[in-house]
Amino acid sequence: MDIITIFQALLRWGVFALIGGLLLGLTIFACYMIYKKVFHGQRSMSKTQGITLFLLCCWLLLVLALTTLSRGANFTGSFNIDFFSSYVNAWNKWSSSELQLIIFNMLMFTPLGFLLPLFWKKAEKFKVTFFVSIGLTICIEIVQLLTGKGIFELDDLFHNCIGSLFGYFCIMAILSVIREKRVRFVPIGKVLIFPCVIGIIMGTVSLVYVQQPYGNMPILPATKQDMSRIQINTDLSLSDQPASASIYRSKYTDDQDYLERIKAGLSESEDVTFSGVQRRDGENRVYTGKSSNSEDVQLSFLSWTGHWSYTTWHDATTLSEEEAKNEGDFYKNWLKENGLLPANAVFSIQNNDTLRWDAPEVKDLSIAKTAFTSGIILMQFDNNLELTLMDYEINWNEYVATEEIISPKAAFKQIEDGNFEQYVPFQQGDTLRVKECKLAYVYDTKGFYQPVYQFTGYINNEDHSWDCQIPALGK
Repeated sequence: MDIITIFQALLRWGVFALIGGLLLGLTIFACYMIYKKVFHGQRSMSKTQGITLFLLCCWLLLVLALTTLSRGANFTGSFNIDFFSSYVNAWNKWSSSELQLIIFNMLMFTPLGFLLPLFWKKAEKFKVTFFVSIGLTICIEIVQLLTGKGIFELDDLFHNCIGSLFGYFCIMAILSVIREKRVRFVPIGKVLIFPCVIGIIMGTVSLVYVQQPYGNMPILPATKQDMSRIQINTDLSLSDQPASASIYRSKYTDDQDYLERIKAGLSESEDVTFSGVQRRDGENRVYTGKSSNSEDVQLSFLSWTGHWSYTTWHDATTLSEEEAKNEGDFYKNWLKENGLLPANAVFSIQNNDTLRWDAPEVKDLSIAKTAFTSGIILMQFDNNLELTLMDYEINWNEYVATEEIISPKAAFKQIEDGNFEQYVPFQQGDTLRVKECKLAYVYDTKGFYQPVYQFTGYINNEDHSWDCQIPALGK
């Protein structure tokens, strides 16, 4: 979730929070008036407390909307008690979106720490705000758990409390200036310590990342799999001898000129105009635009690999033989003119509705030590023979170096330790059968094409296939 997506969610649910906060605030006010008039209550509420209560109601409804109502019930009683796993995930993916989500989870609770002391005098004590923040966060996490709208995560507890305390120190610094009519360093220092510590950590991590020769591996998990509940069987005879393999790099990784060339070529051939608005979706840069008839189009660019896709979201139509030939000839020339068609690409028609070019991967890639191109290009068209989809997944890789890699046996040990990514957790009593191990390649976060050991097999029976990838570069 990037910063633009976050702001879109805030705007979408902000109106709900304002209206709901007003209704909730009026309900509480009505109860307060009954307390005063009917039961002759002695406690009073100031205008400041009334306004603060309304803002707290709006904030609480907005948080509930963002953490539960805006999500589908895609989780089933999941816990994540691995502390700092969100940071490991952000590091492995080197993802600004993941980092923005961490910071947002902190800032989301900042209003609580800021407003609570204004509403409740006792909350000016640190421990009161601290325990209220923990209690409310736990309640929200339990709601997510029970509704299947999220995962109960320790990291969320930590981030929410940090954000709430940041808001608490901000309001206490302001109150200190108002009450004492002078600026004291201690309250201001407590506020500044949060952004300073975060800035130092981010700077240090960035320096470490820049200094390392290759990128991070997104295939690595944030948390290990629990292998104690399953059995692993294999007939593989795996070597325990280290080997070596070639490393490559995409020539178009984070290449802005390449991206501008693609945008210009599509603008001319498809008569579309791309807006200057850009958002990030994981490793993707997403551009929106309009066609000549004002219909929406989208261009997604994968910054690590140089892959990209263009779509108008229209349904694909079946092509006649003549239509396929004409469109194929036009886009073949277009690809050549823009330097996008590999010399070894082979043209074919798939399912009578898709134009396809295949550039086969080099055999024995681990020892090739040469630049190469591989991958596919797919194109589909709508009823008006307008391009509705172009998936460009050609790898333009250059040889970088030859590095020592771990043995297949050492890679299998990583599986036994649960150090691999798996979306659906193992169940108690599962049997994992590993059938094959081969050397493959994936891109890291700096665009290097790294060797990995790819293991395949099945869980319990052959109808439930399984595979995982283990980085082959030694540490």
